[in-house]
Amino acid sequence: MVFGPEAGEVVHLCSRSPSPERDDSAERRLAAATWARLRRELADDLLDGATDAVSPEDLASRGRALGQDPNRPYRAVVLRWTDTVLDDSFRDAVEAAARALLITCLTTRRDHAVVALAQRLDTEAFAYTAVWQTMHDLMTKAFPGGVGSMGIGGLAPTDRAIPRSYRQARQALRIRTKSLEADGVTNHDQLGVYGLVTNSEADDFVQEWLGPLLDYDQQHTTTELTETLAAYLTHTGVYSQTSNALNIHRSTLRYRLHSIRELLQHDLGEPEIRFNLQIATRIWQGSQHNR
Repeated sequence: MVFGPEAGEVVHLCSRSPSPERDDSAERRLAAATWARLRRELADDLLDGATDAVSPEDLASRGRALGQDPNRPYRAVVLRWTDTVLDDSFRDAVEAAARALLITCLTTRRDHAVVALAQRLDTEAFAYTAVWQTMHDLMTKAFPGGVGSMGIGGLAPTDRAIPRSYRQARQALRIRTKSLEADGVTNHDQLGVYGLVTNSEADDFVQEWLGPLLDYDQQHTTTELTETLAAYLTHTGVYSQTSNALNIHRSTLRYRLHSIRELLQHDLGEPEIRFNLQIATRIWQGSQHNR
């Protein structure tokens, strides 16, 4: 979509008798720009939710007028690409990639990211991360060289649920950007305990199982015992995979695990102990990503 003169075109602002073709082209560009602006404003209002100034009925009628189906569920998708200007051309590319997957979306820019409110007829496939991974692949081809991170929110069956889906998408994006592999897609539906909202009970559980490690790491800033335990449990106790994920030598991993056992006074080989520690470390990681 072009919002300005094409390359090499000369526009005579003072021409007394512009050609009908040029007038028609200008009108089309103006109509396209107006259409894009209205869709962007609708996206912003849907993300903010209904207010005293914007009623649910108003959002629904504007959506129908702009080609959206108010009866179809949405998903919020947040995209952040390093070394890339998130301008109109990027938003156009997002919408083109979505169309290739039979998805229609409203796009806007917020918090140094592009937000897409996506709708698709095939709501079952809509939930699969593979759909969004394909979208990521298409965007990577369009904007190679940068690190592309995408966060996918939960399904919003009504307009009222869109702000919640947006919050979930931002949480998923934070987890993705702070992970060992920032380039890729994180789907909130698959976060499990990572998606838990930190509350007093969750904090108590983390302190009960990880308190000595957290205190030790805070007092000794050069240690990473809590992160080491999390990686060890994620890789089911396989030394080679854990040391590779942490980028440390196996002997360093062995030393850290010895310290962890001494501090926690737990047998890491006990299935119930491992289960509780894994839940605790994942809640801890989720709280870290949300900061």
